[in-house]
This record gives sequence, structure tokens and C-alpha cells, in this order.
Amino acid sequence: MPGRHECAIFTSREHEGAESQNSNINCKKNPGHENFISAQIFIDNYLPRFQSDEQREKFRSKIDRTVRLRVNCTSRARPDDDDMAEDRGTRKMRVGTGSVRRVEEPEYNKPCVCPECLGNLARKQWRFRVKTAKHVVYNTEEAKKTKIDFFYDDDSCKRDGRMKSAWGVEVTKSGTDRDRCWMWCITCDEDLGERIEKFDRRYWINDELNRQDLSELGLLRSGYEDCRPVLIVSHPHGQPKKITVGEVTHRDEESHRLDYNTPTCPGSSGAAVFGVRLWWLFPPVHSGSFDKTPTENNQKLNVFQRLSRKLRGHKAEQEQINFGYK
Repeated sequence: MPGRHECAIFTSREHEGAESQNSNINCKKNPGHENFISAQIFIDNYLPRFQSDEQREKFRSKIDRTVRLRVNCTSRARPDDDDMAEDRGTRKMRVGTGSVRRVEEPEYNKPCVCPECLGNLARKQWRFRVKTAKHVVYNTEEAKKTKIDFFYDDDSCKRDGRMKSAWGVEVTKSGTDRDRCWMWCITCDEDLGERIEKFDRRYWINDELNRQDLSELGLLRSGYEDCRPVLIVSHPHGQPKKITVGEVTHRDEESHRLDYNTPTCPGSSGAAVFGVRLWWLFPPVHSGSFDKTPTENNQKLNVFQRLSRKLRGHKAEQEQINFGYK
């Protein structure tokens, strides 16, 4: 895989909070994260701009189905040339992002295999599939040690109980060539299961909405017909969910790689990469980042830098080259 992965690596679960905050504050790729919109701010200030309730719900489902993945195992089965090879057999925590892709009907009165239940009977349980990058979750051994966090939209979500968690169970399909992984996950939390079902239904109803543009949100530059905007929802540095916007810079049809300058950080690996005008039903997965190079005089600004300059009176100084696979 070219470039660098964008997992956030922490020493252990015990130090996760402090290490995540420290990584966020001392970030060298996007100091200050001025181009990152909090999910809650986006929900409060941008979703109301949609003219229809259906479109607002459709977009909200894309935010809600984005999850934080906390992987507490690095398998010894990873090959020597793997980016995580030096961590094989350790308990370092690796944080990435994923998106819920399929939810099954609930099952009743069956043993639950999550670490909290340990096979005890659950009144109801839901199985759902999460899509992420293979370098985030390599195999079933790692999936079983992966915690999936929902609705981590701001700092208060942990304190007031809005953030809910589930567990990985099994990797069912993966591919190294395009750095993709699908894993089954499980929850017997009835509130969480019902919410997952609800936003999954919103996502699939009326597929025509997937092809409508988002110009009414005010995120696109004027005369945007000649650009190919890209929007990413992720958990940079393992922090609450953020939304960023940029543009496609290159497409490699042979390798199916898509390059874009949408801001990302460690923790963004595995996030869905959405086209703003063409909301792909099966979006690419964010895989990593190449070295970024400073722009000469900041004359060529990406979509979000233009918005940032307008709102804050200043702009980012560097161009990013990030990539995912279609």
C-alpha cells in the first residue's frame, strides 16, 4: 500500500483518553484542525439548510452510520511488510473509522457472544456489518477485540450516555489490493439496536436522493461545476466525529485509487469517502495519506479552505494528498 496509514496508535486502553487528546493538540498534519467541522455543529447548523425532511434524514443517516473503531489487538498473522508488523502480538490500541453497511433483523432469546455477555441469553440481539480498511482490522482475531462506538458526536456524548458501543465478531471478507474489510458485529443493547435499524432504513429509502447535490449546504465554491467535491466523516485522533470537505485531485482507474485533498488525520483510516454531488451508494474507503507539500502562495484553495477563509478570516497553508480505493 503506498503512502502512510492513518490509524491513531495508543499505548493501551488505560491511556487512550490522554493519548488521544495529546495527539489532537500536537497534530502536525492539521495544526488547530481549523478545517474540521464537529458533527454536532454540522447537524445543528447545516442540516436545517436542506429543503426537504427526507433529504435531511438521508444525510443524517450517513453521519450516524459512521463509527469509531477501537482495536485492542494486532494479529501475529499480519505479514512482515504490513504497516503494523512491528506491533504484532502487542496490546497497543489502534483507532480508526468505519461505516455500518448492513443490519439484519433482530434475533430473540439466543446466547450473545459479546465480551460483556459471555454467552448468556439475550432477549434481543442485532447483527450488523461494518466496512473499514483492512489495515485497521486485519482478520477475525482482531475483529473480536474491536469495540465499535456509535454517536460519538461531541465531548459530552460519553458523559451523558449518548455514545453507545458494540463489539466485532468476525471478518467475513477483505482485500489487500484495495485495502477493504467487512466485519460482522453484534449488540444486545435494545436501544442501540433499534436506532441502528432506524438509520439503516433511512439510508436505503429512495436511492434517488443519493444522486442529489449538496449545493444548498453552502459548502461548495461558486462555479463548482468544474470540481469533484469529496466529503469525509471520521474520528481524527480518536476524537469526536468530524466532517471535512475537499476535492478529487486524481483518479487511477487501473488501481481504483482515488486521490483527494479533503483534510484527514490519524484516526480517519477506514472512513467512507463520499462524493458531494454524486453520493455513491457504495463509497470508497479512506486508506491513507501521501506527503503533503506547501502551496507556493495559497492561490489554489480547496473547497473547504475557501469556506474556512470566509468564516474565520484565514486559510490553511498546506495542501494535502490523501487517498482511498473505489
